[in-house]
Amino acid sequence: MAPRLLACFGRRGGAATAADEAAEDPQQLAAPGPVLVELFASQGCGASPEADAVAARLAQDSASQESGGGPAVVVLAFHVDYWDHSGWKDPFASSAWTVRQKAYVEALRLDTLFTPQVVVQGRAHCVGTDQDALAKAVRDAPRYPAPAMKVTSYRHVRSCRHHVICCTDRGQSIVYELV
Repeated sequence: MAPRLLACFGRRGGAATAADEAAEDPQQLAAPGPVLVELFASQGCGASPEADAVAARLAQDSASQESGGGPAVVVLAFHVDYWDHSGWKDPFASSAWTVRQKAYVEALRLDTLFTPQVVVQGRAHCVGTDQDALAKAVRDAPRYPAPAMKVTSYRHVRSCRHHVICCTDRGQSIVYELV
């Protein structure tokens, strides 16, 4: 992962020149981004630990397959608070995550919210313990261009400037200079 992280700072790890920026291939900058997998779980739900394990395996498998061309997967876990009434208060739960899950229930036109629920790329959902359904949802998920960004920072005697270049999916560059 470190080479990918450092790649955004230029090929030589230092400041990028205008020639370096012009040489960038717009198609490379608009490479497909990762698939977002959101797990809604709770410590008060008996099936959530198994769903946590399924999500962890998915993240590990994605990391090992990335070099082989498999889709990159970002797994986020959100602990909801509507199970807190049953005697155990989940210390990781938040009403904000419950609101987020409710928004998906409305957007996906579902009848109810449940745990463990997995939402893939904001467009598909399945039970968090169903490994096959989750793998299929990840395989079938639309992949959007990953945002490309280069950041060059340099410090003058009394100020610090940051030069940020964000490339759009059309290959256009938007340049920000922050002081």
